[in-house]
Amino acid sequence: MGLLDKLFGGGKTKEVETSTAVVDCPHAVLVPRWENVQDMGHEDKITRYMCEACKEEFAPDVAIKLRDTINERMAVQWEASKEGE
Repeated sequence: MGLLDKLFGGGKTKEVETSTAVVDCPHAVLVPRWENVQDMGHEDKITRYMCEACKEEFAPDVAIKLRDTINERMAVQWEASKEGE
């Protein structure tokens, strides 16, 4: 295992974190993606959004719905976590 692997948690640890994030991810931080560098910064040219936590990608219309419902989804997740205590 190299120094960079130790610093950035390479190996099996990363796989476990990713699989856990995918199951319970609220998709709270959606990052826009463009096809061309020239299109960057133009909202009308965004081709997809990527969830910062789980790396799942969404079409712009789906991402807008996710952003519009984040408060409700986070409240449901919060309540579910309190019940599991």
